[in-house]
Amino acid sequence: MTFYSRTLETLYACAGKLTPYNAWSIFKEIQKGESLSLEELEDIQWKRLISLISFAYDNVPFYHDLLKSKGIHPDDIRERGDLLKLPIMNKETLNNYPVEKKMARGVARERAVPVYSSGTTGKPLQVLVDSQCYNHQYANLLYGYYLTGWRLGKKIMTIRNFAHGDYVGKYSVSALNHEPYPLMRKLAYLFVHRKKLLPPLLPGMKPEENLLESTLDEMKRFSPFLIEGNGYFWHVFSNYLKKRGEQIASVKAVETDEVPLSRSQRERIAKAFNCKVYDNYGSHELGVVAHGCSEGLGNHIFSLSHYIEFLQEGNEYAAEAGNSARVIVTDLTNRVMPLIRYDTGDLAMGIARPCSCGRSYPLMSPIEGRAINTLTLAGKQYTDKFFQDIIYSFDETISFQVKVREEGKIQVLLITEAGELPQKVEKELSRIIGQPIEVSLVKDIPLESSGKVRWIKP
Repeated sequence: MTFYSRTLETLYACAGKLTPYNAWSIFKEIQKGESLSLEELEDIQWKRLISLISFAYDNVPFYHDLLKSKGIHPDDIRERGDLLKLPIMNKETLNNYPVEKKMARGVARERAVPVYSSGTTGKPLQVLVDSQCYNHQYANLLYGYYLTGWRLGKKIMTIRNFAHGDYVGKYSVSALNHEPYPLMRKLAYLFVHRKKLLPPLLPGMKPEENLLESTLDEMKRFSPFLIEGNGYFWHVFSNYLKKRGEQIASVKAVETDEVPLSRSQRERIAKAFNCKVYDNYGSHELGVVAHGCSEGLGNHIFSLSHYIEFLQEGNEYAAEAGNSARVIVTDLTNRVMPLIRYDTGDLAMGIARPCSCGRSYPLMSPIEGRAINTLTLAGKQYTDKFFQDIIYSFDETISFQVKVREEGKIQVLLITEAGELPQKVEKELSRIIGQPIEVSLVKDIPLESSGKVRWIKP
């Protein structure tokens, strides 16, 4: 560790003792949690969960009225199975209620700042947080970074979707243009993260040559230790590096988020940068929920701040580990506008085995896709990951999008410079799915209004 990194850690530790910004103290608690037994972690998590439910019942009109209307009292929640008594919340349901109903009594509105869900698949959900909740989110962010080998003061290079708040409305007008505590973020980015923010991918899935070229030039000049953000862009950029015969020796880790990636995509990124690729799972409204480690066996769930349930699709029963399931999250740190049994809309698998890295935090798979984007054909469900695994197994693929046409016909829009690839993809998909699939060659595919790639658009 460098002298600069050690100095920053000392300053962060002092800030936690002398100011309300105690993210570093929370971060150290998360690190200590690595060595607790799974039973000890689950006991702490359960106590925090019960405390949150009781708090919401006593202080949040929305939850009090909801639970009372269903004849539920916090005292009825005695074991994990009892959570099924509590209704699952989603963005649509929560958006139907005014902020005042969802906000805890006694919290001064001026102390609460808004964050928003991405809005990729519907109206963004506004969630209010306070500085303490945000300190927890920042601590989780730091912990994820540290799992990659990064330390305070090492350089980070970032690219986001064009509607992300880090761009402060430069490329898009949306709710996401607001990020909480902008001054604190700016100072941390400048002196602690030493972050370089790259221009985003615009306007479609096929990147402009000048964006790839300028990214390479900037990367050589800046020499980042960690690159992060839009996983799709880093995959495309990895292909560009291969084509150019270039390698960036300074990059020691890649952290991807925003979109699910297939195994082959991750392998190409890892090969291009000659380092490990780490998955970062979370959202604007929840912060970082889980993060991969160097062993690559899955994502460690941050169970001191989040409670995750993996539920079967179509019902509310727990899914067995290893089966695709709905990801339901309770944020244990937000006492301004609690999110209890919040349906993220994501699909993933719980992993029963412990990680070989020795950390006690339980594992989940990377996200397989969003439930709203899945296709059901002949009674079988197909996720983003299914199509990515097949289509990106062909090296010539740049990008694609699956659409449902009239009478349920499936069309795949394919971006590639290899003119014979559509026929290959069409043959392979039709063989595996068992019905004709039409693959059409296109020049570009528009990004969503959130700036994100969408693999399946029913």
